[in-house]
Amino acid sequence: MPCRISRKEDQLNAPGAYEPKLNNVRGILWMLAAVTTLTTMFAIVKQMSTELPVFVVALARTFFALCMLTPWLIRNGRAGIRTTRHGLHFVRAFFGITAFVCVVFALEHLILADVMVLAFTSPFWSILIGALVLHEVIRGRRVAATLVGFCGVLMIVKPQGGIEPAMLLALLSAVLTSCAMISMKSLSATEPPTRIVFYFMFFGTLIMLPGALLTWEMPTLAQTGWLLLAGVLGAVGQDFLARAYDAGEIGIVAPFDFMRLPVAALLGYLVFAELPDPWSIAGTIVIIASALYLMRRGRIEQRGRRQADKEG
Repeated sequence: MPCRISRKEDQLNAPGAYEPKLNNVRGILWMLAAVTTLTTMFAIVKQMSTELPVFVVALARTFFALCMLTPWLIRNGRAGIRTTRHGLHFVRAFFGITAFVCVVFALEHLILADVMVLAFTSPFWSILIGALVLHEVIRGRRVAATLVGFCGVLMIVKPQGGIEPAMLLALLSAVLTSCAMISMKSLSATEPPTRIVFYFMFFGTLIMLPGALLTWEMPTLAQTGWLLLAGVLGAVGQDFLARAYDAGEIGIVAPFDFMRLPVAALLGYLVFAELPDPWSIAGTIVIIASALYLMRRGRIEQRGRRQADKEG
């Protein structure tokens, strides 16, 4: 949680000292707040990407978010950032910030709703990466749901007319996001949330700095204000997201993250006068349905493993 440290995180180093009280309604409300905040950030980023170089926009996003962590750094000092996993933090930041750059490039040329949908295909790529790299076993129903999800992607991309490079970048962002999430899953076993966010913003700023300097254009005062707002919304949105998963059960709260797609369509229409075509709408429905089914199968399989462990 990037902008505020609660007593919960202070107690992370004391195993068993903190147990969250689940409140699914509260978790859903935090998720809806996160969805609205983060989608608004991407709408601002889309506009800024037409006025400033992409690397400058990406640098501003990480730098301003990093600045918001200053109170946490002052409070915790070196102890807050002490880690033995700098390499994995860097890898996670590289995947995450590169995914963000791909999204920004895509937003220059595609409507907001299509970019959000294509970037939302990361669960499908996570399954493929898990199978190919981590040698995870994928059962038949998950394979079928993943294939159906990719059919939804094809409905949006419409390859028969030639694939736009921007769409490939949006899909690449989903692949990179999957890699970042796998890295973060490993980090979360030993690192508290704010330390993970700090190193993401710190390394992300360093990674973006050369590209920003090579393409530098001085933002106007108004543009600086919008970039600052995007950084704040990104940090606050991540905080809301963490609170959502902390407050409620993942299986109940996570599906509401898909509200990001209609919110993106609404903002795209109101701000940019964008309307998805019928194929994109149909593809979005297919992707959402497939991803929700994968979530449900994941919960069933997890419940089965827990039951087997108890019986064993």
